[in-house]
Formats: sequence, C-alpha cells, structure tokens
Amino acid sequence: MTLGGIAGIFLAVVSLTASATVYNVTDFGADSTGKNASTTAITKAIDKASEDYGGVVRFTKGQYLSGPFELKSNITLQFDDDVVLKFLDDPKEYPPLTKLLPNGLTFSLPYTPLIRAFIVRNVVIRGKAILDGNGAPWWKRLPPPNARPQFLFFYQSYNITVEDVAIRNSPMYNIQLIYTDHVLLKGISIKNPPSYVDPGPNTDGINCNPCRYLHVTNVTVDTGDDCVALDADLGDKLMGRWPTEHILIENSHMFAGHGAVSIGSATTAGLRNITVRNCIFNGTDRGLYIKTRRGRGGLVEDIHYHNITMLNIRKEGVAIAAVYNGTDEGMHERNIHWVPIDDTTPFIRNIRYRGIRGNSKLESLFIVGLPERQVLDVILDDFHVQSEKGIFLNQTQHIIINGKEQL
Repeated sequence: MTLGGIAGIFLAVVSLTASATVYNVTDFGADSTGKNASTTAITKAIDKASEDYGGVVRFTKGQYLSGPFELKSNITLQFDDDVVLKFLDDPKEYPPLTKLLPNGLTFSLPYTPLIRAFIVRNVVIRGKAILDGNGAPWWKRLPPPNARPQFLFFYQSYNITVEDVAIRNSPMYNIQLIYTDHVLLKGISIKNPPSYVDPGPNTDGINCNPCRYLHVTNVTVDTGDDCVALDADLGDKLMGRWPTEHILIENSHMFAGHGAVSIGSATTAGLRNITVRNCIFNGTDRGLYIKTRRGRGGLVEDIHYHNITMLNIRKEGVAIAAVYNGTDEGMHERNIHWVPIDDTTPFIRNIRYRGIRGNSKLESLFIVGLPERQVLDVILDDFHVQSEKGIFLNQTQHIIINGKEQL
C-alpha cells in the first residue's frame, strides 16, 4: 500500500463527516439507561439519515441495549465517550439472513450479524465506546463447529472506517470483511476469552476474505482464534476470484489468539503485497503464520514482515505450511507424497522477514512445502527468535537465514 493510498482513505473520512447533519438516537426513542431495547430507534435514525443522503447517527453518553441493525451508505455511527452498546442474546433476534443482491443472486448467513452492511460506501464507526456482543450465552449454546452471529459484517463495501471503539464478547468473528476495499481500522481493541481458557473459539479478531487496501493500525486484539486472518476463497458468481492484496498492518499488539497474523488457509484467489510491521505479539499460539494445502490452490507472494517482537509464543514463532490440515501432527509429516500440479496446488514464494525477535515454545522457524511445489525464496534478516526446537524445513528452496542459505 502506498502512502498516497493511505492518505486517500483519511481524506475520504474527513469529507464524509465535516458538515454532516446529526441524528441523535434518543430523539428517535432510544433508551440511554439500557433498560429497554433500542433496536427500532437506532434503525429509524439510520434510515432517516440515509433518506437525507447521509449524516451522523449519534449515541450520547449512556447505556444502550439493541438487537441487530443494518448500516447504510454515507453514515457515521458516532459514539460519545463511555457509551456502552450491548446486544441482546435472544436467538430469535438473529434469524437466518438472506440478502438479495443487485444481479438477482442471493447471499445467505445462518444468523443475522449484530451490525451489518451490504454494498455500502463511506461508512464510519467511531468513538471511545464499548460494543458488547454478549457472546457468553452463544458460546455455551452453540460450541464449535456451530456457527454463531458475527459482530461487524461488511459485504462488497467501499471506504469503511472503524476507529477507537472497544469490541467485546463477540458471538463469532469480530470484524468480517468480504469483497470490501479501502478499509481503515484504527485504534480499536478487540477482546474475547482465549479458547484454551473458556469456550470462545472462532472469534477471529479481524477476518478478511477477500479484501483490498486494508490498513490496520494501533489495534489491540486478544481473542479466541486468529487475531488477524487474511483469506482469499473461491469467489462467487457476482465477484469472481478476488485476491486479497495491498494490506498494511502496523503498530499493533496481538495477545492469546491462535495466530497473531495468519494468512490462509483459504488461498485459492491468491494473496499478495501484504506488510506487517512494528508489532508486538505476546502469548499467541503462533506468531507469523502462512497456511494452506492442496485443494485450496492460489499464489501467496510478496509478503513482508518488519520489526516484530514475539514473546511467549506457545507453538512455532514463524510458520509456513502448505500441508495445513488443522493438526500439529499433520504439519510435521516428513513423508509427503508427490502429486501432479493443477490449479488447486498452492504456491508460496517471495516472503521477507527483517528484525524478528523473541521466543517460542516450539520451532523458531517452521517451513513445509510440497514436493511438487516447494516453498520458494524466503529470506530472514536480523532474525533472532529463541526456541527449544530450533528450525524445521521440509520441501523448501532458497531459504536464507541471517545471510546463510539453508541446505
């Protein structure tokens, strides 16, 4: 992502909110004491702002209770400091959702997301507020592999900002971006119980599948699954295969999740031009993780990691696995058989690491490719991660660690 591209995102946000009309949700009947559900009032405020071609939907100081609601284009959801917006946990509030798209196709979800947006432009969610998904009843009611409602859900949207809010206790994914581009996530915090402490898995912090021009900065993620997950799946009839590309993740802290920053395992449409820099990971299962497998296909290339501190990593510090099957034993299999290459064969190449330091319980560096398509051209400079098991390489080519090629 170029500096010009990032600046363009900020300019778009400023132009959206500079002279917008303000719609206080309490003027539409919202209860700021949190005793009564304000779903209808919030929806009315959003609809009115949309009818007037956009504006600021404001939550003044207080506590609010709500069911799910939908955002519209040119809307800023503005929270005053110390606002708490808590969501109802009644499953009847979150029925299966089927959305009719402009081309006549439909998009379906098993549950309505808490806050959703379909094919919108110029949306901002901002303020030092707590957004509480009330996820505990969902985790107990529908443990894995069951689906649950997602928290912030954007589909095929453009120019999205989420800034400063604290997202807590999401039933499932915290932020889900599908076919969405030009997204700024700034100064937010995400917290769910770690899955090895409480039954809160599948609560990915930031999940992108696929997205473009995503800028994540100054965020804190402490959750029960991957802190940041970047995928690029098969595509659909409307959008086709859309790579995940032009991603910048910086100046952020990741705690407790399965992977601090994970790429894959859905890689069919390809992932490229991704930079992660100036971050601290503490207590995640893995630090920097690229995972895929046969059948998922896709080219993963031009990935850059700079100035990362990894502390108390529970498994591998840096891991690349083209044999991912969800088990640690499968990842360490040395006797991988050769199969013919086709368009479902993954290809991982041109990965750069510089200034990676810290410690991990298992291998500091773990790379496993395929005999028919080895992991190619991985260079690590100023790499100093201490571990009990050293490094593990299998089916690789041109791996250089601190200037020395690994044979």
